[in-house]
Amino acid sequence: MTGNGADGTLERMAAGIAPWHPSDGLVADVRHCLAVAPRSTAEDRFEAWAWRALLDEQGAGLLTKAAAPSHVTASAVVMTADAASTCLVLHGKLGLWVQPGGHLEPQDVSVASAAAREVAEETGVTGRVLPVPVLLSRHRSPCRPGVVDWHLDIQFALVAPISAPVVSEESQDVAWFAVGALPPDTAPGLATSVIRTAQAIRAHQH
Repeated sequence: MTGNGADGTLERMAAGIAPWHPSDGLVADVRHCLAVAPRSTAEDRFEAWAWRALLDEQGAGLLTKAAAPSHVTASAVVMTADAASTCLVLHGKLGLWVQPGGHLEPQDVSVASAAAREVAEETGVTGRVLPVPVLLSRHRSPCRPGVVDWHLDIQFALVAPISAPVVSEESQDVAWFAVGALPPDTAPGLATSVIRTAQAIRAHQH
């Protein structure tokens, strides 16, 4: 254990992962997202409670990639307004189809804007992000060679028309799929995220 405790921040700095200090506004927005995220299942309620406890303990550092073994990330399930099609990326490291998303950055003013930024960077698609997260998803992800962390992923719905997507350097491919015909090699939990997003879009329209 290093002098900074068990969070591994010094090791991250030595590996070239520079820490940054999120703004008070971004930290407050993360707290707001945890407060308003759906609580429809026991798992939903546990994740919201556990993430809030981590944020209370670690503070703003939990929002940065330098935090280990877990840190907050943002993503969005891109879906058409009729909830019929979704745009997915083939993850460059995992080799699985996932929703676009990634780490928070110093320029982000909210988690929703971070999710929209990640969508634009990874797919070239832009659209409207619904204000309330659709899911809090905790999953393992490779953040640097030989290290797998927990991503505390705040997931949003981003409504957009179908347009020609652009493959980023981080992905192997990007494509639109019918919601009822997702590719077989999807990341664990993606089907749940898609279902939650479709439900959120329909509810928002009514």
